Amino acid sequence: MNVEFPKLADTLVEGLVSAWYKRPGDTVKKGEPLFAVETDKVNTDVESPYDGTLAEILVPEGERAEVGAVLARFAGGAEPASVPPPANAPGEHTAVSRPIAPPAPAAGGGGLGAMRKRIAERMTEARATIAQGSCAMRVDLSSIQRRGASWTAIFVQAFAQALEADRIGVAVEIPGGLVVPVVPDARDASLHDITVRITDFAERARTNALTALDVGGAAATVTNVGATGTLLAFPLVAPGEPAILAPGAIVDGSCWLALCYDRARYDEYAADRLLATVAERLAGR
Repeated sequence: MNVEFPKLADTLVEGLVSAWYKRPGDTVKKGEPLFAVETDKVNTDVESPYDGTLAEILVPEGERAEVGAVLARFAGGAEPASVPPPANAPGEHTAVSRPIAPPAPAAGGGGLGAMRKRIAERMTEARATIAQGSCAMRVDLSSIQRRGASWTAIFVQAFAQALEADRIGVAVEIPGGLVVPVVPDARDASLHDITVRITDFAERARTNALTALDVGGAAATVTNVGATGTLLAFPLVAPGEPAILAPGAIVDGSCWLALCYDRARYDEYAADRLLATVAERLAGR
């Protein structure tokens, strides 16, 4: 019986096999953590789909594999347990996301950890394959009544409404890298609910407790660079997304708002109008 690289998210194409918890010859029970995979969005333990004996590992630790690739084989006669696959993945290899240890920092503080190396690879890909465009404007936020909502939630909702899209990613810095959980109903949810979701995402991201269901499929992303005091930044648009919004630090009731976009999705006029619409949504609060 073959063990395949599971499709943990709709947009996932490949990932890194970061650990094997069993060795050839080991007896394995269905549901035991069998191996760990690392993607640019999340670290995940994958459970064994079978009861039996692990016969051969085909993709060792530290190597990348595409979704659907055969990673290992069980000894002949192993049968899948009679538990049906999850409802959200009919017919697919059974995989359950579980928190695993965060990537360890490089020895001596030098170099990049595995996650940051992957992020660097993705950004190199983004620079090479996406015609990056950007625009910025200063927006007045002095009239906004937050009523307990976070600034990130306010920007997320305004961006979702300007895009007329529901799923907005939120960049979260974690030890060893960056993850982008997705607010699933950012256009219509209340600011209070969006704030709660973002807070929960941030807490679980920093304890490595996000699952594959929390990431992937974003219509666009917000990265609140102003949270660390940066006034203006122009982040690269990631492959697969059309745009990223980067609000800068709020000073005297206003901030710089940068929109970076894929020129294959927006021309300059359309991008300027999108950013102006975000500003209008903010002004109307």
